[in-house]
Amino acid sequence: MDTASAKKLRDYLGSPSWMRLLKIGLLALAVAAFILGSVFGSRQADPSKAVEFYPGEDEMKDRYAYIDLVGVSDYIASRDSERWYAAIDRDGYGNIVKMPISQFMSLKVHNDWWYSDDEEYIDPTRIYGMPNKITDELADVIADVFDYESRDKVKDVFGKFYLDTTESPDSKIQGILIFLGLIALLADFFVVAFSSGRNHFARRCIKRLNQLGLTDLAAEQLESPLTEIIGKDTTRISQDFIYCRPQGSVMALNDILWMYGHIQRYNGVVVSQTLQAAGRTLKAVPVCQVEKGKDGIGTEAFSHIMEELAQKNPDLMLGYSPENQKIYNDWFKEEKAKAKAAK
Repeated sequence: MDTASAKKLRDYLGSPSWMRLLKIGLLALAVAAFILGSVFGSRQADPSKAVEFYPGEDEMKDRYAYIDLVGVSDYIASRDSERWYAAIDRDGYGNIVKMPISQFMSLKVHNDWWYSDDEEYIDPTRIYGMPNKITDELADVIADVFDYESRDKVKDVFGKFYLDTTESPDSKIQGILIFLGLIALLADFFVVAFSSGRNHFARRCIKRLNQLGLTDLAAEQLESPLTEIIGKDTTRISQDFIYCRPQGSVMALNDILWMYGHIQRYNGVVVSQTLQAAGRTLKAVPVCQVEKGKDGIGTEAFSHIMEELAQKNPDLMLGYSPENQKIYNDWFKEEKAKAKAAK
């Protein structure tokens, strides 16, 4: 076997070089996003850049703001570990504040004042955060707590926004970066899974060609002018081989015992259609797949491919059925026994 022949087949069948670069690039992007996210998450916001919180003003959106808090209620709404509180500022206006429990515990004197009969304001404590819109769901909960007739009344009293002390300008950037990193990591996972599957089939098939002593011939016929190219170079059929580039497979025609179509569904929706070839020592190798587009291989091409392969290999068993599966399993055991005896 010429090693150049194996490399030629690997280059054609394996994942392309741009896919390897894409894997590295996506991973680098994910790592960079996570590192930058941690940097922004650890930074302290500058209090001097905060503006006074006015919950009824649209200009509050995305502005770092503060409230000089005088009184704060027990939490009036919750979701998992999140807590929302009603608060009174030094000017006597009502606000909705989201804060962690640890911060609320540090404001005990202001919580005690809320439930006291003392009408004289105590010294305020300045708290910082980012304004967020009061959702309809949150407004409904607040309306129930204070016996307001509607969510509109809540927004009349408390405004359009609540102050979220768990957020800062940098934490928003951190959230965006972490989200970007997760997307890049997920995309990298899919690229790795796809390319690994393709390379896996390529290695298996080339190893089998090596056992048969047909690697050089397969590489030679790959680019033969007599080789038929089907679709957008998704499948090639030569005198002695079938090649499937997207799946990374190549098989000698006389090494195939059984061929059948396979449809994979997810929640009832067809996600892939492939032509499976079961060989003497290789089980269920995809040698053709349906692809969308005018240049892709449609389901009608399956019949053409199977007919052509049946002409080249008259002993080929076609079509899936439980009976054919049983016949193939028996054949496969026999072939395995022959291979073991020959060693």
